[in-house]
Amino acid sequence: MEGHIHFEDLNVEFGYSCMPDRLHYFTKEENDFRMEVREWCRDNIWPVAEKIDRERNKDLAVETLRKMKPFLNIIIPKEAGGQGKGVLYRTIFGEELTAFNYALAGIFGASSCLFAGPLIEFGTPEQKRKYLSGISDGSKIGAIGITEPTGGSDAVGGMKLRAKKEGDHYILNGEKCFITNGSVADYICLYAITNDQVKPHQGMTAFIFETDTPGFEVVKDYNHMGRRGMPNSHLRFNNCKIPAENILFKENSGVDVLMFGLDGERTFTASQYVGLARSAFEIAYRYAHKRVQFKEPLYSFQGISFKLTEMFMDIELHRMAVTQIARMLDDGHNVRASVAAVKTRIADATVRITQDAIQIVGGLGYSEEYPLERFYRDSKIGQISAGTSEIMRYIITREMIRMFGK
Repeated sequence: MEGHIHFEDLNVEFGYSCMPDRLHYFTKEENDFRMEVREWCRDNIWPVAEKIDRERNKDLAVETLRKMKPFLNIIIPKEAGGQGKGVLYRTIFGEELTAFNYALAGIFGASSCLFAGPLIEFGTPEQKRKYLSGISDGSKIGAIGITEPTGGSDAVGGMKLRAKKEGDHYILNGEKCFITNGSVADYICLYAITNDQVKPHQGMTAFIFETDTPGFEVVKDYNHMGRRGMPNSHLRFNNCKIPAENILFKENSGVDVLMFGLDGERTFTASQYVGLARSAFEIAYRYAHKRVQFKEPLYSFQGISFKLTEMFMDIELHRMAVTQIARMLDDGHNVRASVAAVKTRIADATVRITQDAIQIVGGLGYSEEYPLERFYRDSKIGQISAGTSEIMRYIITREMIRMFGK
């Protein structure tokens, strides 16, 4: 077919290779880190990204994750053998990793951020020594267990998993669903109700749960439209015995552990959507310059060039916002409303950007010859995970009342 452009002919390298690599709102050290991650992902992740997605290959995904050893310990404290980097470096890593494969970024986020993060903040010295080293070197996989079949957006209020104290142990009974890494995790930061006599948020406790505990069952992995290869599981706990020493922080104080991690999680997920949108943009940008119609490159038509301009504006503005929020989190500021706003807007923008990228590439964009259809499938979860867009708006409304009054 005349004018048919195979994906490999675009020479896409997924790093804004059509734009400056050195972004002015990052320091030299931060830009150097971006390039180090990007080059590693190009060599190690891109060659297997399609296979992970097409085959829903969680084994290959986990195998590839374990190769990320130079980066898995980004947030692990130096005294525990990690790099001791903050939220900003984690978001830089999240964007770069997602630009190549969203599923792997999700596995990393659940293990090295959502499990390790609360442990770093609230864990005892003994707990840190026991659990962080395996997460840091990739020999162990972590997860976080919040969502339940009856919970959804009301994760705490709808929590049914119960932990009943018996001597120096607790007995767990109940279920969790949509748990990232659930079927491959060695450890789970697990939330359960320990006091039925008070409101759920006052009677919830966080535990470090080891998945080789008798009575633990992986019911199934869900087959999702996107993020294929990232295990997302339904779990059952049947009289699982967990020692009291595995309580994270204090009994009935699980809400403090939970709330600590939400802003960081949403900042990380926002960086993932930037990475996903960036890859879709780069394909569309390169295609529009190579594809000729009516004896002119597609880019010369205003309808196409304006679409690409809108994509660039969304990506650039949201990356700058995520960067600023990450710096503020590293400095200890309250960013709850800001991160909810950015997470919501970039999630919506990423759906639009991936859709417009397919529109620009046309029939090939809709086919599996280009990865755009994967990016489009992956994009939808941004409006659902880490708090739906509706819940984000509720949070912003509540924060507005707190800041400005009624």
